[in-house]
Amino acid sequence: MLLQFIFAHLNAIALGMWIVFFVVVAVRFLRPLWVKNISYSSLVVGVIALHIFYAIFVTWGQYYIWATSSDFTRALLAAPLPPEAPLPAILEYVRHYFDGPLGYFAYYALGRFFLSVMVLFLVSGLFYAIIKFWNLRRKSFEAEGPEFLLLLMLIVGWPRVLVLIPLGFLTAILFSITNLMFFKKDKVSLLPAFLVATPIVLIGGNVILDLLHLYVLLNI
Repeated sequence: MLLQFIFAHLNAIALGMWIVFFVVVAVRFLRPLWVKNISYSSLVVGVIALHIFYAIFVTWGQYYIWATSSDFTRALLAAPLPPEAPLPAILEYVRHYFDGPLGYFAYYALGRFFLSVMVLFLVSGLFYAIIKFWNLRRKSFEAEGPEFLLLLMLIVGWPRVLVLIPLGFLTAILFSITNLMFFKKDKVSLLPAFLVATPIVLIGGNVILDLLHLYVLLNI
């Protein structure tokens, strides 16, 4: 069944989708005349829509699985959120919305599928605001440069964006040292550095995070 195949390979399908999206962005950056009618701003809107659609789709998929698996999972769909279940302080005032049927499922879907999207939007938006403000004062980027960086952060997703930001700056420093040593140029744009770092993080970001987590645990 097609639906079962999609659910079984959902992570691989999602990764493939983001790789394709990254290729489009890379072509837009490296060969802008090929796709000159596509702005980075419109691509940002597209990638935001994809994140929201993905969260909605996997929420529906989870509902379908619970509704068709067993009496126990169907009972979970009808269950309200237990009073002792923790909620972030910002959501405590809407706890009563979780008191009816589907309350537990809504809580589960919010924490499992939508929270990471919201955190990604928050972190990426904050970094974008800082870069945008810096660019307004210093004019460090070409047109739509901050939107390009925002796009790459949204593509890698949460929590890989936490790897992309420092790795992008590290790559920029390495580019700068290389240019200074071999080409006698002391200025390097962040844009190509983040472009190079993005596929590394997209494919291996979770492994990097796992290794960092293991390192922290071993040194506590």
